[in-house]
Amino acid sequence: MRKILAICVLFFSLFATADNHQFVGGVEVTEPFNLQVQMCSLNEGVEQNDYDRLIQEYFDWSVKHEVEVTFVRQIPLFTHANANNPNRYDFVEFLATDYANAGIGWDKWLSTPDGQKLNSKWQKLAQCDVKMANTFMLWADVEQMNTDSDRMVVWNWCDRKPGVTWDQMNLKHQDMINSRTTEPGNIGWALFFPHFGGAQALAEFAHIVIYPDVESLMKDASSFALGGWRAQEDYFNSYATCQGRSVNVETIMRRPGD
Repeated sequence: MRKILAICVLFFSLFATADNHQFVGGVEVTEPFNLQVQMCSLNEGVEQNDYDRLIQEYFDWSVKHEVEVTFVRQIPLFTHANANNPNRYDFVEFLATDYANAGIGWDKWLSTPDGQKLNSKWQKLAQCDVKMANTFMLWADVEQMNTDSDRMVVWNWCDRKPGVTWDQMNLKHQDMINSRTTEPGNIGWALFFPHFGGAQALAEFAHIVIYPDVESLMKDASSFALGGWRAQEDYFNSYATCQGRSVNVETIMRRPGD
């Protein structure tokens, strides 16, 4: 834990850039933040509307107990799945907040009568595997991140090459940031480190790149095909072994104060 947090702080001190300093909810752009991951499949006979009514009850509960978070849902769009490797989950939810608020929220969820009542209803509606991750932004257009609620998210899980240190990764990521176009199609780039419950994670860490729409995503794909791949060639050859990009549709279902 201390090692990963130290890495996060080092990454932030070198890289994070943004037009202002906070995401909605008071999360500092230049500090690591907690991302709760809920990998969910609806139980038999349960429809999405049934589940979403519960989520609205959770939002009301979080306001009452002053533990609001940014609540995000992602649904697979372009995946690595096939007949021999089906998707295991219907959707994945992410609850983003600072570490203190995440801890207080869970204490209240586990100890209050209304929290336990909601938890019981949740278990009846869906099977959700809950994880925790350390996440931090390498780059962000904070204004767009704070206002755009429907977007595309590219995931790419990676392991460091043998012998590559985090200091070397830091410097390479800095070089990639410095060489990006002045008007990138994406509105955010983050690194994601599994934390609690992450023993079966796909790799050591993941790149998360956020686009406002599919058009922006495909413009970036075109630029990559027309020569932009050269900017990342050294990264994949010398620094990290990555599994390849997948894409999810992301919906911001609620921000604190909505």
